[in-house]
Amino acid sequence: MVQGIGRFAPFMAMCATMSLMACQTVGPEYTAPQFDLVSAYSPEIPMISPNIAGDGRWWQSSNDPVLQKLLQDGLANNLDLQIAASRIAEARAIARGVVGGNGVQADIQGNTGVERRWSTREAGNYVNSAEYGAALDLEWTPDLWGGQLREEQGAQADLMEQIYLREDVYRTVIADIVRNYIELRGTQQRQALLQDSLDLQRQTSDIVQLRAQSGLASELDLSRARAEVADIEATLPLLQTGIDRSVNALAVLIGAQPGTYRDELLQPAPLPLFDAAPAIGLPADLLRRRPDLRAAELALISATAEIGVQTAELYPQLSLNGSLSMAASGFGSGPIIRTALAAIGAVIDANLYDGGQRRANIEVAEQRAQQAFYAYRQTLLNAIEEVESAIFGYVGAVGQRDSLITAVSYHRQAFDQSRVRYVQGLSNFLDVLDAQRTLTRSQQDLADAETSLELETINLYEAVGLSVDDVEQATGT
Repeated sequence: MVQGIGRFAPFMAMCATMSLMACQTVGPEYTAPQFDLVSAYSPEIPMISPNIAGDGRWWQSSNDPVLQKLLQDGLANNLDLQIAASRIAEARAIARGVVGGNGVQADIQGNTGVERRWSTREAGNYVNSAEYGAALDLEWTPDLWGGQLREEQGAQADLMEQIYLREDVYRTVIADIVRNYIELRGTQQRQALLQDSLDLQRQTSDIVQLRAQSGLASELDLSRARAEVADIEATLPLLQTGIDRSVNALAVLIGAQPGTYRDELLQPAPLPLFDAAPAIGLPADLLRRRPDLRAAELALISATAEIGVQTAELYPQLSLNGSLSMAASGFGSGPIIRTALAAIGAVIDANLYDGGQRRANIEVAEQRAQQAFYAYRQTLLNAIEEVESAIFGYVGAVGQRDSLITAVSYHRQAFDQSRVRYVQGLSNFLDVLDAQRTLTRSQQDLADAETSLELETINLYEAVGLSVDDVEQATGT
């Protein structure tokens, strides 16, 4: 048995020797592309908040307890985040499988048997015979051309890509929860304003009715006043429908059944405010702060490694195999016979002609790498566009809101003046009705503008990405 192991030792020595020969790595080495980026964004960066969130977590600077609870539950239960986590586990298992598949493969087989034979030489003479055996088979394909190394590089890049993609889901889920919450509170604000307008219009209708009873107003004025009340009443159910849908949408986004947070969310509350904002930075900063950009680069790294995997297929492949078998027989019938056999072998696989299939596979890998580069660049351009568009949107929303604040003030004065003049008999009811409609519409526009400003703010916060430290800590880089 000792002699058998000694005969098997050359195989192990050959394995060690061939591992040292794997010094030729085919395929291109990845080089990070250099993009010619502008030094600053086109629009001037506005001052959104005097406080900068040093850790980048601007969403934690809100003092709205309902929103904070929604964010906490969402980050724990959002199904997109759970899917992304599962994809990370899948990619990690694939990477382990690639490394394991490129190593030494060992199989062991065992057998045993017992036989009882009857001899005719003497009556009742039985012979018992037993056999036991075991065999160990080893197989290894040395990485002579670096194809296996490239395969492992690609698998590791795929794993890191999924990790960064999960961080990007984290970024978008936070923004989606905040946006939906803002839209809900904005609709509730419009509902409250419209209810105030309805109360005011009812007061106007009561005045017209009293004047009509005294002969100071016509039935036409009374009909117009009542119609205006009915028009406002018809709008309120539509706003309530929007509120109910937002409540359900938030629940699903957080990973809960529709209506789960209905009691908390139906309690009116003002638009949330954030005491800190992320640093806007420069376009080049997006390469580190946007997880989707890092994921796009890793897709390029993986595609580049695949070129080496396919190029290695052009060259002969050496497979080493060996076996060690041990057996024992003769138990119960005579002397025990032990045997040990070892064997080693090498097989060279060289494809002489394949009709151009392998070179075609290399070209396919090259084109996919080119596509990955274009996708990376496109993702970068989209990220810059998102930031610039959000800046433009924020500036425009600020201007709209400020103008509407002034407009509402003037429309309120006009309505008050028209109603006083109507009561004094100095103007007709159409002037009052027109002023009332204009004021109501202006108030609704202002509520929409305030909501839009909040949404544009969140769009900008989302576009600039997460803090570099948070991204690198989450990915272990």
